[in-house]
Amino acid sequence: MRRSATHVHILLLMAIILPAAIGAQENEGGNEFITFTFENDFFVGEDNGYTNGMGLSFSKGPYRKFSRDNLPEWLFSLTSNLYINTMENKQRGVSHSFFQVMQTPEDISTSDLIPNDLPYAGLLGWQGTLYAWDDEVADQLALTLGAVGPVSLAEQSQSLIHELFEADDPRGWDNQIDNEVVIKLEMQRIWSLYRADGSGERIDILGIGGAAIGNLESAARLGIAIRWGSGLTSSFPAFSLQPDRQVNPLSMTPEDDYYLFLGLGIGHVFNNILIQGNSDGNSHSLPLRRQQDQISGGAVWSLGRNAFVFQISSVSSPTTISDSRDLFGALGFTRLF
Repeated sequence: MRRSATHVHILLLMAIILPAAIGAQENEGGNEFITFTFENDFFVGEDNGYTNGMGLSFSKGPYRKFSRDNLPEWLFSLTSNLYINTMENKQRGVSHSFFQVMQTPEDISTSDLIPNDLPYAGLLGWQGTLYAWDDEVADQLALTLGAVGPVSLAEQSQSLIHELFEADDPRGWDNQIDNEVVIKLEMQRIWSLYRADGSGERIDILGIGGAAIGNLESAARLGIAIRWGSGLTSSFPAFSLQPDRQVNPLSMTPEDDYYLFLGLGIGHVFNNILIQGNSDGNSHSLPLRRQQDQISGGAVWSLGRNAFVFQISSVSSPTTISDSRDLFGALGFTRLF
């Protein structure tokens, strides 16, 4: 049982909607980044249907304060008095991403509902992430807005991708969950727990804590990661156990740096609409696995204005009807302007 195309970002949609969503902004001295990501299980030698993801994110920073010059008016109004903007002696950054999520059962050859497998589900959304950090502590505050159901165009996207790659046509999208507006507010904090002194390659250990609330997903998570390499101090603010899905941490460093990382995350999930179905209870659903975990490892490096991520992740099944884990690899590329 797999999630087909865990994160597929619609590049054309972003090109059309992005200017209106992020507003006209002055650079105010900050750098600008564009990140392209590609995610697929062929990196780990698996072929359980077509599992693929790609995306594009736009990021700016660092700034001393968020303002109307570096945030759209509506987002600045919502966050101007929050901790992410009022903490003293912090640097700040922002990223905007549009994304599409597609989820299917393992068997996509039948048009019949498969009661004991993942629901057909699509999600189309925008995520804005605000960053604030110093040398020891980094905060991330993310707002996700979107919709699930046929309005997400997941059926059309997957059918097009499968046609291009001559893969089996998914036949069960008539059973997908219904249209519903979704929202998620997510907070994450990263602590530098240990950092080895000295020049050249170093080792550090990061602690990670976070929580999310919304009808899309509500969860509480903890994690720990160890890194070895260079540029560790300046790169930890944007660290994630899934670093291909946001700005590359080393895009913030002025030198050619690199590091290897290995991390573990555990969490308790209270609700997830992609597993439990629509809020009214009238769509296909499965019992949610409350305790979930993730193991990720990979390499991050920068060369001039370019930065790269390659990682492999193993995540637990999101439902109690299966104990199988999801294993996939990802490659990300960031360009500094």
